[in-house]
Amino acid sequence: MKDHTNQNQSGDEDVRLHWKTELEIKDLVQPITLRRIKIVRIMGILILVLAVGFFAWWLFVKPPSGERIVKDMITAAGGMEQWKNIQDGNFVRTHRLYDENGKIIHQSEETFFFKNNKDGHQLLIKSKTNSGDNVVVGHDKVGYWASLNGKEVDPVPLAKDLEFMCDGDECSPLCASEMALYRMSFPFKLTDYGVLPRNAGTAMLNGEKALLLDVTFDPKVGHDRWVFYVDPNDKLIRKIEHYPSLKSNVQPEEIYLDDFKKEGNIMLSHSNKYYRSNGKILEEYLISDVKFNSSLAAEIFDRPQQLSALNK
Repeated sequence: MKDHTNQNQSGDEDVRLHWKTELEIKDLVQPITLRRIKIVRIMGILILVLAVGFFAWWLFVKPPSGERIVKDMITAAGGMEQWKNIQDGNFVRTHRLYDENGKIIHQSEETFFFKNNKDGHQLLIKSKTNSGDNVVVGHDKVGYWASLNGKEVDPVPLAKDLEFMCDGDECSPLCASEMALYRMSFPFKLTDYGVLPRNAGTAMLNGEKALLLDVTFDPKVGHDRWVFYVDPNDKLIRKIEHYPSLKSNVQPEEIYLDDFKKEGNIMLSHSNKYYRSNGKILEEYLISDVKFNSSLAAEIFDRPQQLSALNK
């Protein structure tokens, strides 16, 4: 007799097909479903590739934002925490004027005293003129005041004569000195309210590539413009262009920064240079004898009692 049991067992066994043949059969049975699955899989792979590519671009290729450049500049200069820890200080600023042959034809120096407070800061300038006169120009709750050899004088003509103030009719006796202190506070002041930093690409400066940071302001804050040439390696400022307005035909003030050294934990430029159109130096401001947190008494900024209150 034939063994039907073995035949039944052989007939019940699954037939093994080659995987390509199996796919062809499935395509014939469910072609639409399989196409959708394939499309979804392809889309998933594309999304993954795009995500990885975007992440790599974000990390390694994407140009830094203006805010990112400012953050890097502040870190290079010592960090915002260190800057905020400065309560007061003083330093000497020496001004040198050069002739076309590079010879010094005039030199003067002023000592800046400043004290930070909730309203900003107070500023006092002391100077000794070439003729030996002792000059002090300050500002207190009453207003601006000045003394010449211990006697009170009108601060406006004295400040103009000593270039403590700007040329404008509405400028204060210490406006040029305030601007000098403001420039010294870069890059930390670039985080103030209303500052709008923008990455403006790159430019060549003295044969080296520099990052360009273009800074404008909210109209409620200011209407001027600053352009910073930043070393891409150490993130320090090498040149500053200041445009007093946003008009396209305005010529900027150009300042070249050099001689960076640490004062405490703050990295400062100790040389600011201005050049003639022929490339020769015109003038230079040197910073020295810097003392931060020197515990200045608040009274140092007040008008001395022996002086009359000229600006009441």
